[in-house]
Amino acid sequence: MDKTSAILFDYAKAAGLLRKSFVQQRASELFQQNTLAELWSLLFKTPAPMMPEVLLAAEIEKQAFSNFINQYHFFIKQYSKPSFILEAQIKRYEVENLKEIFDALCSGEKDLPELLDLHGYSQLKTENWPNVAEITKQTNYQWVDHAPSLDEQQKMEFKLDLQLIKELWNAIQACSGNEKIGHEKLFLDEFVMKNIIWALRLSIFYNMDKSEVIKNLFYVGDAPSLSDPVAAPAIKVLDLDPSNYNDWENWKYKEYLNPYVSGENWKVSPSWIEKSSIIGREKRAFSIFHQYGMSDVALVAWFKIKSFELNCIRTAVEAIRLNVEPEEAMSIVGLSSSD
Repeated sequence: MDKTSAILFDYAKAAGLLRKSFVQQRASELFQQNTLAELWSLLFKTPAPMMPEVLLAAEIEKQAFSNFINQYHFFIKQYSKPSFILEAQIKRYEVENLKEIFDALCSGEKDLPELLDLHGYSQLKTENWPNVAEITKQTNYQWVDHAPSLDEQQKMEFKLDLQLIKELWNAIQACSGNEKIGHEKLFLDEFVMKNIIWALRLSIFYNMDKSEVIKNLFYVGDAPSLSDPVAAPAIKVLDLDPSNYNDWENWKYKEYLNPYVSGENWKVSPSWIEKSSIIGREKRAFSIFHQYGMSDVALVAWFKIKSFELNCIRTAVEAIRLNVEPEEAMSIVGLSSSD
């Protein structure tokens, strides 16, 4: 289809799928199931296959991811020439696969681990396992030419994440007009908060000084600085006293702060900010999905909403396996029983 027809068709289909998805108020249903078999039936509307619990848990996650990616591929294929920003969303799962390969090699495993099936959207040549240089050859990751040692694994994974973030940002900068604005909103909403939470954790829990924290931040320019749209908000919070609520009263993201009660000791909580910002991000993605319905921004918003659903499904699976109380499991993904 031409772009206009593809957008109209995809938006209608995507809206229909969201109404059936376990997001917003329906997300809590995932955590009300007592067994994995019940969760399977809720998600896939068929009886659960007869298999051991550990295998059924893996199968639920695998099937949920497959459905998600198949739906997104369906949308992309409606375009005669999809924009790079649409295809680039899948790259985060390719990076996830590469990290799985690192983990397996660092653990001394002999067999290729089970990876996420990206249905032809992966550059990785996994048939060349365990030769990392051959796996990444002629891909965007060909600079990864060896299996990292345990000491360098974290640094290499950080470089992969940074590469992904820069690729997504550059793809957005190639857009124009309202589409560019919409894509930037979605992008910054996610990665600015991730940076802020990471900066606070490094500062509060690891007692890193400001200069060291800054070195560990994501950025989209040449370096993390106050002129960088992703790094700047995180750098600024490092100048706020984590134990003085007055410093945070006018913070741009005040809505995500843990509650303050006058007269009681208070300290900013990175975990609280993370959980509350997850729900805030989902709500804004819904708003952007409808606001930018006549552009491919809506599909990226849909992708982010469904990614949240996938994370909820994975968390619900683990909660059932480990007998975690529903309220506690829901809090992990930012939900509460009142949502």
